[in-house]
Amino acid sequence: MKKVLVVISLVSVILLISSCGSAINKNVEYSFDANGNYTGFKTVPKDYTPEQAEKDGCYISKNLKEIGGEKEWTKFVNNAAKGKDSSIRIMSIYDEGTYYEDLFFMDGSYQIFDSSSEDLKIHKYKYLLDLKGRMPNAKKDSRFVVLTDDRTLTYEKVSMSLLSSSMNVISSISSYKIVAGMGF
Repeated sequence: MKKVLVVISLVSVILLISSCGSAINKNVEYSFDANGNYTGFKTVPKDYTPEQAEKDGCYISKNLKEIGGEKEWTKFVNNAAKGKDSSIRIMSIYDEGTYYEDLFFMDGSYQIFDSSSEDLKIHKYKYLLDLKGRMPNAKKDSRFVVLTDDRTLTYEKVSMSLLSSSMNVISSISSYKIVAGMGF
């Protein structure tokens, strides 16, 4: 009887410790094929609704307006800031279709995979920045959530790189990846 209690206690402690260091969303599968391409989107149901996605812990936006999952997004950001491995699926709904991004914070870096991209290889970024500001001639503020290796990247630089037709201007700005669906 004593041995059984010791084994149960030991297993409980191991499970508790392993769950504290990670906030990986069980609905987001970190998996790759033999060529190193991300395959995690294979588990997304064809008739996935925003309600189901929110229930599954996703962040959901429609035409860049948040419609669900704010708590899950905040939890992801906070866990990553603490250095905990975590993940979140982002469902972005637009008039032309629905797209998904799986965002991971693992081993001290961010990785993102976009269901609409042909490039599903691992790209690592050091920082997730939430940049807010106002585009020229805009009536209200907007937001860019970006992944980058440049902690000093600003809203103004990102908007300049999006609006400029000059390759000199564009190439002078540190590389970044916009996390879709994160607008105002």
